[in-house]
Amino acid sequence: MREFIGCTALVTGAAGGIGRALALAAAARGMRVLVGDIDAESTAAVAAECLAAGAPASRACVHDVRDAVAFESIVAEVTQEWGGVDLLFCNAGVLVPRRLWEQAAREFDWLFDVNVKGVVNGIRACVPRMLARSRDAGREAHVVITGSMGGLIASPMLGAYSGSKAALAVIAETLYLDLAAIKSRIGVSLLAPGAVRSRIFEAERHREAGAEPLAGAGAALREAMIAGTARRGMNPEQVAAVTFEAIESGRFWVFPHPEMLAALPARQAAMLEGRNPEFDFGRDFRPPGGR
Repeated sequence: MREFIGCTALVTGAAGGIGRALALAAAARGMRVLVGDIDAESTAAVAAECLAAGAPASRACVHDVRDAVAFESIVAEVTQEWGGVDLLFCNAGVLVPRRLWEQAAREFDWLFDVNVKGVVNGIRACVPRMLARSRDAGREAHVVITGSMGGLIASPMLGAYSGSKAALAVIAETLYLDLAAIKSRIGVSLLAPGAVRSRIFEAERHREAGAEPLAGAGAALREAMIAGTARRGMNPEQVAAVTFEAIESGRFWVFPHPEMLAALPARQAAMLEGRNPEFDFGRDFRPPGGR
């Protein structure tokens, strides 16, 4: 997908962080932007920012990606008013660090429902319409799924989060292959960043009432991750720039932190040699420029 002016972008999880940066990047390229999130105040603010950044139209859409019916309704309405979604960013995601046996079933389900089912809901709502527009009008389209390097590299305390992001890596690659098999004009990219300055570590604020508060090792890890990201995390705007470069070139793999890829061959070698897993933070989650 190379042409953006006059097209429509739908961004989930757009009230801050990577989602906000993607929405503003789309606006700056002359796209109409549907800003989706469950944080009403911040969603409205980002929609206003998109207009100021150059979007010919922008709308705040307060919705929960877990609600498939609502997602379908939103896309149907946008299709009627703006012609359809050309660029879908399935970006909404949450993270709560805990040991797997300490993560309550309800919290585990919430993580997977937002991170995985929310993406599938977006695919179901948008891709059939993208295919129809491609057949009828020859339009190109693109889907970007926000995964994580955590979905490619396992680490302690992040079983639910990393498990959900690993699922997204397979879902994104399968979607790419399914669309390629029918020779569609819809591109797919998997965005897999490392540490990015965002509010994902505050995801607890969106949990249902009565959820177990973080304590002990989980709380300590969260504070360490917040501090580390503040020091060395990438700015969301940089992630958005790399992502749009990938969309323009039709590239599937999007790695804003390429220095982290060095951990993957060692992990694969251990698998092929039958060695047990091991985790080395300095090796597997090295900062930019780190060795």
